[in-house]
Amino acid sequence: MKKILSSPKLQRKLYELKVAKDLMSAAADPYRPLLAQIVITRRCNLSCGYCFEYDKVSKPVALDILKARIDELKRLRVVFVTLNGGEPLLHPERVELVRYIRELGMTPMINSNGFALKPKLIKELNEAGLFGIQISCDGLTQNEVSEKTMDRLLPKLEMLAKYAEFRVRVNTVLGSCPPKEAIEVAKIVTDLGFDAQCSLVRDEHGSAMILDEATQEAYMAIRAMQGRLPTFLNDNFQLPLVRGEEIKWKCRSGARYFHVDENGIVHLCQPRAGFPGKPIEEYQVEDIKSCFHMHKPCSKRCPHAYAHIGSRMDGFRHQNIS
Repeated sequence: MKKILSSPKLQRKLYELKVAKDLMSAAADPYRPLLAQIVITRRCNLSCGYCFEYDKVSKPVALDILKARIDELKRLRVVFVTLNGGEPLLHPERVELVRYIRELGMTPMINSNGFALKPKLIKELNEAGLFGIQISCDGLTQNEVSEKTMDRLLPKLEMLAKYAEFRVRVNTVLGSCPPKEAIEVAKIVTDLGFDAQCSLVRDEHGSAMILDEATQEAYMAIRAMQGRLPTFLNDNFQLPLVRGEEIKWKCRSGARYFHVDENGIVHLCQPRAGFPGKPIEEYQVEDIKSCFHMHKPCSKRCPHAYAHIGSRMDGFRHQNIS
């Protein structure tokens, strides 16, 4: 009986039911954040041409400081906490941070390039309670824009398929590699049983760049793949963006989703840093309410998936602050 109760599959099912319960509770409360990203190190082991979120010299943020910031996310009743970088797996206390988030009753996730993964680390992340990891893989072979390519990442993805008990999603930035390579990446990912997500290259202002015809065709081919993404994580919002059109939606960044940088400062999102610009320990429910109801002009060409997914359940609620 004990073996049945402690089986990984059953434990995973109970974990997913707990997360679903938290999401249902948050759906009824518009001022409960769904997701917060927190930068735990700026250092990265890669240097991709489209990325501005890394450096080669920064020390990791100290564990006690990060735990204090995670305590503040608990105070705000955040559902999902994503460890971000740089490359978060370079932080020496990455497993302890996952465990701490889980112990506080929140749901830990990681955004990573995957290069630091090893069987021992994957098993430690299983035990710590990691819910999911997003791995970046842009094409088949390395080029001057992206180092995150399948020729280097496939052994890591096969390792995840063998050992990981957490959910795995692989994100491809369309426009950073030849479009046919993006299709092949998505095929490999779905064959491994993982979620395959596409992101759009952003310009210097954080807006989606218009894709050429070949890349648009690749995007549509990837969208047609069966089992690519669960329904709630769909990227339908990108369809007008790839054609150069504007979209009309209610962005809830700063409320349902927000970004905490390595200095503990809260921003609406990664691409739009600078506002609200408050330390996380000073961030209050009134700030969340203000951002929830605030119309953001940048939303017209926004490709940021976390902002869209975090805002998805509130489309029927009003937004009245210009």
